[in-house]
Amino acid sequence: MLLYTTLGTNDLPRATRFYDAIMGVLGQPRLDTGSEDWVAWGRDYDNGLGLWLTAPFDGGPATPGNGAMQAFKADSAAQVRDWYAAGLSAGGQDEGAPGTRPDYGPQFYVAYLRDPDGNKLACVFHRYDPAVAA
Repeated sequence: MLLYTTLGTNDLPRATRFYDAIMGVLGQPRLDTGSEDWVAWGRDYDNGLGLWLTAPFDGGPATPGNGAMQAFKADSAAQVRDWYAAGLSAGGQDEGAPGTRPDYGPQFYVAYLRDPDGNKLACVFHRYDPAVAA
């Protein structure tokens, strides 16, 4: 359904370091954008959703949207935990430690972070089985 998502940043080098850390855990390579004003991760337009970072086009400051969140798909609960640790180490802020949430059911294993610009992010393994948890 989605082709790509773009997040604004006030400090592209700082944001790039943060996203290199968390996207690396998810196995998403940084793309060659051909521009110093854009940084992106993913495969290509035909093989998965891409994530792009840039300063806002209107020249105003980048601000996080209230109620907006980007959720990344994980392949395991261990990958969620690694994503969360990498994000904290790279300057992210805790918004919810890895684990299940009663409101979402026992198979929804998730962690939440804020990136250095304040955008809320989630990493989700939606097929978690506590009996075979890793």
